[in-house]
Amino acid sequence: MGTKTQPQLAKENERRIRANDKEFNAQFKYHNNYIKTSKYSLFTFLPFNLLEQFQRLANFYFLCLLVLQLIPAISSLTPVTTAIPLIGVLTLTAVKDAYDDIQRHISDSQVNNRKSKTLRNGKLVEAKWSEVQVGDVIRLDNNQFVAADTLLLSTSEPNGLCFIETAELDGETNLKAKQCLTETIELGDRHDLLWNFNGEIICERPNNLLNKFDGTLIWRGQRFALDNEKILLRGCVLRNTQWCYGVVVFAGVDTKLMQNSGKTQFKSTGVDRLLNFIIIGIVLFLVSICALFAIGCAIWEGLIGQHFQLYLPWEHIIPKDYIPTGATVIGLLVFFSYAIVLNTVVPISLYVSVEVIRFVQSFLINWDEEMYYPTTNTYAKARTTTLNEELGQIQYIFSDKTGTLTQNIMTFNKCSINGRSYGDVIDLRTGELVEITEQQTIFQNSNTNNRPSPSSGAIVAPPAAPPPIILVHKAEVHAKKSSLVVSSSGEAQVVPERPKSDDERPAPPLEAGEKRPGLKHVRYSAPSRSQDEDSGRLSPRVGGSGGLSPPIGNEERRSSGGFKRIGAGCMQRQLSRTSSCDKALQSVDFSANPHHESDFRWYDRSLLDAVRSDEEHSHVFFRLLALCHTVMAETVDGKLEYQAQSPDEAALVSAARNFGFVFRTRTPNSITIEVMGKTEEYELLNILDFNNVRKRMSVILRRGDSMVLYCKGADNVIYDRLHGGQEDLKARTQDHLNKFAGEGLRTLALAERRLTEQYYNDWRSRQQEAALSMDAREQKLNAIYEEIESEMQLVGVTAIEDKLQDGVPKSIANLQNAGIKIWVLTGDKQETAINIGYSCQLLTDELADVFIVDGNSVEEVEKQLRQFKESIKIYNRFRPGGFDAFDRLNSDSNMDPLSVTMTQTSAFMQETNLPPTPPPPPAISVVTFSAECNDLFGDEKGSDDGGTASIVVDENTGFALVVNGHSLVHCLSPELENKFLDIASQCKAVICCRVTPLQKALVVELIKRAKNAVTLAIGDGANDVSMIKAAHIGVGISGQEGLQAVLSSDYSIAQFRYLERLLLVHGRWSYYRMCKFLRYFFYKNFAFTLCHCWYSLFCGFSAQTVFDPMFISVYNLFYTSLPVLALGVFEQDVSDKNSLEFPRLYTPGLKSELFNIREFIYSVLHGAFTSLVLFLIPYGVYKDGVSANGFIVSDHMTLGAVVATILIVDNTAQISLYTSYWTVVNHVTIWGSLVWYFVLDYFYNYVIGGPYVGSLTQAMKDLTFWVTMLITVMALVAPVLAYKFYLLDVHPSLSDKIRQKSLKKIHSRASSDVRRTASSRRGRRSVRSGYAFAHQEGFGRLITSGKIMHKLPQDFAFPLGLGTKKTQVLHNNLNSVDGPNSKTNNVTGQHMVNNNTNMRQNQNQNHSSMADITADGRGHGGDDGRGSGGSDDMSPRAPCQDLDTINL
Repeated sequence: MGTKTQPQLAKENERRIRANDKEFNAQFKYHNNYIKTSKYSLFTFLPFNLLEQFQRLANFYFLCLLVLQLIPAISSLTPVTTAIPLIGVLTLTAVKDAYDDIQRHISDSQVNNRKSKTLRNGKLVEAKWSEVQVGDVIRLDNNQFVAADTLLLSTSEPNGLCFIETAELDGETNLKAKQCLTETIELGDRHDLLWNFNGEIICERPNNLLNKFDGTLIWRGQRFALDNEKILLRGCVLRNTQWCYGVVVFAGVDTKLMQNSGKTQFKSTGVDRLLNFIIIGIVLFLVSICALFAIGCAIWEGLIGQHFQLYLPWEHIIPKDYIPTGATVIGLLVFFSYAIVLNTVVPISLYVSVEVIRFVQSFLINWDEEMYYPTTNTYAKARTTTLNEELGQIQYIFSDKTGTLTQNIMTFNKCSINGRSYGDVIDLRTGELVEITEQQTIFQNSNTNNRPSPSSGAIVAPPAAPPPIILVHKAEVHAKKSSLVVSSSGEAQVVPERPKSDDERPAPPLEAGEKRPGLKHVRYSAPSRSQDEDSGRLSPRVGGSGGLSPPIGNEERRSSGGFKRIGAGCMQRQLSRTSSCDKALQSVDFSANPHHESDFRWYDRSLLDAVRSDEEHSHVFFRLLALCHTVMAETVDGKLEYQAQSPDEAALVSAARNFGFVFRTRTPNSITIEVMGKTEEYELLNILDFNNVRKRMSVILRRGDSMVLYCKGADNVIYDRLHGGQEDLKARTQDHLNKFAGEGLRTLALAERRLTEQYYNDWRSRQQEAALSMDAREQKLNAIYEEIESEMQLVGVTAIEDKLQDGVPKSIANLQNAGIKIWVLTGDKQETAINIGYSCQLLTDELADVFIVDGNSVEEVEKQLRQFKESIKIYNRFRPGGFDAFDRLNSDSNMDPLSVTMTQTSAFMQETNLPPTPPPPPAISVVTFSAECNDLFGDEKGSDDGGTASIVVDENTGFALVVNGHSLVHCLSPELENKFLDIASQCKAVICCRVTPLQKALVVELIKRAKNAVTLAIGDGANDVSMIKAAHIGVGISGQEGLQAVLSSDYSIAQFRYLERLLLVHGRWSYYRMCKFLRYFFYKNFAFTLCHCWYSLFCGFSAQTVFDPMFISVYNLFYTSLPVLALGVFEQDVSDKNSLEFPRLYTPGLKSELFNIREFIYSVLHGAFTSLVLFLIPYGVYKDGVSANGFIVSDHMTLGAVVATILIVDNTAQISLYTSYWTVVNHVTIWGSLVWYFVLDYFYNYVIGGPYVGSLTQAMKDLTFWVTMLITVMALVAPVLAYKFYLLDVHPSLSDKIRQKSLKKIHSRASSDVRRTASSRRGRRSVRSGYAFAHQEGFGRLITSGKIMHKLPQDFAFPLGLGTKKTQVLHNNLNSVDGPNSKTNNVTGQHMVNNNTNMRQNQNQNHSSMADITADGRGHGGDDGRGSGGSDDMSPRAPCQDLDTINL
C-alpha cells in the first residue's frame, strides 16, 4: 500500500485551513457555501419521480395489470380502463411533487443569493453566500446573519467582543457574547492587514455539536488555542456590534446548522401503510381465486368443453392434439383473464379518489377562517396533500417552547412590595379578576350619555360631546370579590377597606378627606360558594393593596342587575356578565415620564400613585431594579435603548424606567440612574455575578457615605439569607409568591443589605485573596459571596410573564383530554422550561410529582430513573382505582358523554355548583403512606358516582418528567432508553430542556421506533427543522424566527392555539371521512366484482363477465365515484363546535378504530353477501323466465342489465345510510348518479350502439323487474338498518349521543361552559417556586473589567452625590410595617388559601393561620419557598422535588 498524502491524512483526522489561500484550501476539496434542499433538477425530475412513485405497491400492481391487458389472448377488457386512471394518478402526484420541489428551489435560491462582504485581492466586495469559500475573510454588519461558520478575528467593540443571537440554532433570544483572540484584535477593519493575514487553522472535522469547537491557530510562528467562544455559527445574527471580521472555517453542508438539519424523509400515513398491507392480502386472495378458477376451467374443458368445440372453438394457439395439454393451456390463460376481470376489487380509481379527497381536504384547511390570524394576515396552510387523515391519529406532540408556546415577549406583570401585591386588574362590569390578552379592539362608548349624578343618583344629560373612542384589551373574566373605585375617566383603582361589624351599613371605601370629584363608588360581589362560608369570613382584597373588603351578609346580596342606595350618590350592585360597561378598562398613563415606553402596559394605578407620593418601599424596590443588573444603555436616534443579556432583565429595567427610575448609563465602576427627573450616580464596587448554582446576582454600591448591597434571585435562595424578625413580611410575600407561581409567572425575590465601610473593606480584602487563589477558587469565592449575601432585608418580589400565545393553556388541556401526550423540547434552561410548563398548564399543581433528571453520568441518570420508577409503583399501588378506572372510562360506552367530558375537565372547573372532588392521593415524595391512609381511602361520597371519583383522581393527578440536555444524552443511549421510555410513557407530560436540534430529532425517532406511535412536531425556528422532518407530521409556525420551520413543514399555522382546531376538527374529520370512504369503497367494489365469481359457476369458469364491458369500465368512474367523493369530502358526524367541546371524540383515531383489518373484513363480508344476494335473486327469477308476451327473458344480456341496475340502486341506498351530514353536494351527487346511470346506459346503447341495446329497456317494461329490484334492495338494506339501530340503542358511541342531544336541543349555555376546558390561569395558587431567570454567567466580569464598554472612560474617579439635592433613601426599613396592615394581610392570606378550589386540601393540611407560622418561628419561605416539602402545613405536594426521601 502506498503512503497517504498530506491531504488524505488531514481529511481523515483533522481539517486544515489557511486564510486567504485558495490554492492551499482547494487541495482538500472542501464544500463550498452552496446549499441544496431540493430533490430534483429539470433533467432528473421525470425518471426519479416515476421511480419513486412506482415504489408504491399499488402503482406497480396497476402497471403490471396494464401490461397484461395489452395481450389480446387473455384480455377481456380494453387496456384503456387501466391506462387512463394510472396516468392520471401519476400525473397528479408528479405535479404536486414538482410544486413542492419548486418551493424548495425558491427557498434555496433566496438563501444562496444573500449578499456577504468578502475580501478579494485586498478589497471588500459583495459576493453571494454561495460564492463564499472556506478560508475567505468576510465582514458582518450589525443585525446581519452569519453566512458560514467563521473564526472571529476582530470587532468594532473594545477587547474584541461581539454579541450574537442564536434563535435560529437553539431558540434562545437572549444575547451571547463572543470574543476573538487578543492577538488578532489589532487587525481591526484594516483591509490590508486582514488580506495579509495568513494564519493556518487546524480544527475538528464537521460535526453537529453546537456548543463544542476544538482547534488551533498557527500564526507568526505561534500556536493559539481556539474554542467555541471564538466561533460564529451560520444562522446566528450579529447584535449590538457595528461590524466584525472572521475567516470561514465550515461552509455549506459542513456548517453546524446544516449538520443539525435532518434529512427529508418520505412520509406516508398509517392509512396508506394499512392499505399497502391490505392490497397485498387482496392480491394474494385474487391469485388464489384465479388459480381456483383456472383449475376449474381446465377440468371443465377437459371433461365437457372439448365436446363443444363446434360452438366454443379453442384459440389457434391451443394445442388440440392432446386434450389434457389443451385444457391446461386454456386454464393457464384463464388465470390471467380472471386476474384482469377481478382487478376491480382494488381499482386504480381508489387511489385517484384518495388523492382527490386529500386535495380537497387540504383546501378546506386553507380556507378555514377560524384559523386565520389577522395580526399577520396569515391563514393556515396545508403544504402537503398526503397526510391529512394522519392529523386525526396523533398520539404524541413534540413542541418547541420559544416562539411556539410563547411570544418571545417578557412583560412586567405583577409585583409585591413590602408585603403588598400590585398588578391585579378588575373588570368594571362584574367586579371579577381580569386576564388581559394581547388582542385589542376599538369601540365607541355608547353609555356615556346616561350616568348617575354624583349627588342624587339620577340620570342627567351631560354636555353634548362625541362619545370617546377607547382602546380596550379583551379580557377573560374569573370570579373574585373586591371593592374598587371607578373614575369617570375609566380607570379602575382598588381601594383598601376597613372591616366593619355585621350591623353596620357599608360606607364608601374612601375616607372623607380622600374623596376626589368625579369618582363613583361601586362594590361588585360574586356569588359565593355557600352563605355560611361568606357570612363569617372576610373576603380577600384582590387588587393587592393589602386591605380587606368588609364582610358581606346574606341580607346584602342582590340578584343580578339589582341596585341599592348607599349614602349620597353611592350604589351597590351586582352586575351580570351581559350587563353594559359604563367605562372601558384603560392602562395607566405614563406620558408624564419623558422616558416612558409607549408599548408598556400597567393597569394598577395604586403603584404609580405610591411611587409619585415618595412612598419609601416602592422607591427602594424600583431603585434596586434600576441598579442591580448587567444591562447596557445606548442612545439611538435620540432615544434611550437597552441591550440586555436576557429578556428577563430587559423587562425589569424597562419597568423601573416607566415608573420613573431610568437607568441612564454605566462605566466599569459607576452606574447612573435618573429618579423622577433627578440624576443619581452610584459607585459600582462589585458585581457578584449570576450562575445556575447561586441562582442570584448582587451589586454592591456606594453613594456618599451610604453603602448598600442589592440582591435578586430565586425566592428560596433569598429567603435563606434574610435576617430574623421578618416572619410576618415573609409570610405575606410568600403568599403572593404562591399566587404568582400559580398564575405561571416568573418570579424573582429582591433584598438589600446596608453595609458599613469597615465591614466592606474587610470583606473586600478577603474576596480579592480568594479571587487570586490558584486552588479551589470557585469554592472560595462562593463562600465569600455567601458571607456578604446574608442578613438581608426583604424588599419585594417581581412577577414577569413570559407571554404565552393566546389560548395555549386551553389548547394544551383539550389536546391532553383527547388522549394526546405532549412533550416540550426546548433549548432553554431548566427553570425557564418548568415555569412555562406551569404557565401553559402542561404542568399543574395537581400532579403527584415532577421528576427532574439532571445526572451528569450514566450511573447518576440510571439511579434517578430507578428511583422514579419505584415512586410510580408506590403511587399506582396506593392510588384509588389504579389504571383500571381509566380503562373503564374508555370501555364504558354507556356513560353519558357530558359526564365523561366533565370528568376529564374537572381540574379546570371553577363553578360553585359542581360536586366536590375526592381527596387526592398522598404526596409520595415527602410522606409515609401509613400517615395518610384515611386520606387515601377516606370518604368519597362527595361524588355522585364512586367510579367517576376514581377516574377524576386518575385524570387530574400523575407525573411529569423534566430532562436536561446533558442527561438526555445518557437517556437516549441503548442501555437506558428502555428505562427512560418506561417512565416517560407513564408521565402526563415530558419536558426536555437544553437540547440541541439533533437531540430533538433523536427523541422523536425514539418514540416512533419504540412506541410505534404517530408523532407530530411543531416549531417555528431553524432549530426545529430536524424535529419537524423526523416526525410523521411537521407543523411550522410562521413566527418571529424566520420561515425555515414553515418551509420544512407539512402544515403551517400562525399560532399554537390553531393546532387544537387542526387536530380535533380537521384531523378528526379527515380521518373519519377517509375511513368511512374506504369502508364504503371496498364494500361497493367487492359487491360489484364478486358477482363474476358467482357467475363463473354457471359459465364453465370461462372468464365471461356478467356485466357489459363498458359498464365494468365506467362503474367506478361515472356511476359511483361522485357520491363516494362527496362522502369523503363533506361527511361529518358532529359539528366543529362539538368536536372541540368533546375532545374524547378524538380517541377512536388514536386506536385506529374506524378503519383496520377488522373493519376491512367486515366490509368484504358485507360486499360478498351483497354480491351473492344481488346475483342469485335475479338469476333465480330470470332463469327459464318468460315474459307475459311470451318472450324469453332468460338471456345473458338481460340478466347482466338487471343485476347492474339493482347494483346501482343498492349503492345509492347504502351510501344514503352511510351519510350522516347531508349537503346540497351530497344530494346532487347521490341522486344525480342514479339518474346519470340510466342516461348514460341509454346513450351508450342507443346512440353509440352498444351490444346490450334494448336489454334494460325491455326488462323495465315488465313488472318482474320492479318486484325483483324491490325484493333484492330490501333484502340488502334491512340487515344494515337493523344493525345500525341495534348499535345506536345498545352500544351508542360518544358521537351518537352528542347527535341525539343536538337533535333534542338540550345544549344549554351553562353545560357548554362546563364541558369547555377553561384557561383558568388566574385564581390558582401554588406552593412551588415560580423562579425563572434566563441569565448567563460572565457578564458581571465583562462589566467590571471594562471589556464590555463601548468607550473606556479616561478616569473612573469621580465625586459622588451629583444630580440631586434631596437626600437619597438607600435604606428600606421593612421592620416598620404597620400593624393593622400586617394583621389584615394575614387574614387575607388565610381566607384566600382556604377558599382556593384548586388547592387539594384536607382538615390537617390547611393554613391554620399566619400566627401559627409566626409562633413556630418559621415563615412560608423558610421551608416551603425552597420547595423542600418539609412543611406539612403548606400542602401535601412538593411538585418539583426529586424523590430521594421516599421510604420504600
